Amino acid sequence: MTMLEMISTPYSPHSHPKSSTVQQEFRGAFMAEEVLNKNSPAWNKGRIHCTNAAEAVANAYTAQFTKDMKVFLDTRAKEVVAGGMMVLITPSVSVYLLLDILGSSLMNMAKEGLISEELVDSFNLPVYTPSPKEMSKVVEENDCFSIERMELANPWSGINSPIDGKANSMHMRANTEAILSKHFGSEIIDELFNRLHKKIDESSDLLREASREGTQLFVVLKRK
Repeated sequence: MTMLEMISTPYSPHSHPKSSTVQQEFRGAFMAEEVLNKNSPAWNKGRIHCTNAAEAVANAYTAQFTKDMKVFLDTRAKEVVAGGMMVLITPSVSVYLLLDILGSSLMNMAKEGLISEELVDSFNLPVYTPSPKEMSKVVEENDCFSIERMELANPWSGINSPIDGKANSMHMRANTEAILSKHFGSEIIDELFNRLHKKIDESSDLLREASREGTQLFVVLKRK
C-alpha cells in the first residue's frame, strides 16, 4: 500500500499547449522566501517542510499556496470553455507525515556528518496539501469556477495490507529525487531513501492511522 499518491501541481484533463509550461511555472513559484531567511520568524531551521513547524512557517506556506493557486486558476480559466470541467487531485494532509520522516532522515545524516546541517536548513520542499476548506476558499475567491464536487478520498481504504516501506520510499524518490539531488548532490540519494524505507516500516501503524481520513483531496470544478 502506498500513501504518497502525488506530489505535484493539480492536473487538468483538458490539455492545452501551454499546460506543461503553466505547471512548470506553478511548481517553480511555490516557495515562500521567508522560510529561507535567517532573519525571518518563518525561518524553517532543521526542517524541510511546514509539518510540525512554527506557526509563522505554516502561515508562509499557506500564503504562498493561496497566491500560486490563484495564478493557476486564472490561467486555467483562460484555457477551459464555459461549462468545461477540470479535475484536481492533490495529496491530503496525511502525506505530511511522510515528509516529516524524510526530513528527520536528512537531519540524522547531518548529525552523522554525511551532509552539512546548513544544507538542510537552506532546503524546503515546495509542497503544500490544502484542506477542503482552504481549497474552497481560494476557488470561491477566484470566482472563475464552481465547485461541483469535493471530497477526501482514500483509494486504498479497502486494502488491509500493511504500509509498504519500500513502495512508499520508491514513490517518494520518484517525486523528489531531482530536487533533492540538485540541492544535496546525487551521491546521498541511495542512503537517504534506504533510511526512509526503514523509517516508514517502523512508523507503519502511525502512517496507517494518518491515512484513515483520506490520502487525496478530489475536486471537480466547472468553468462559469
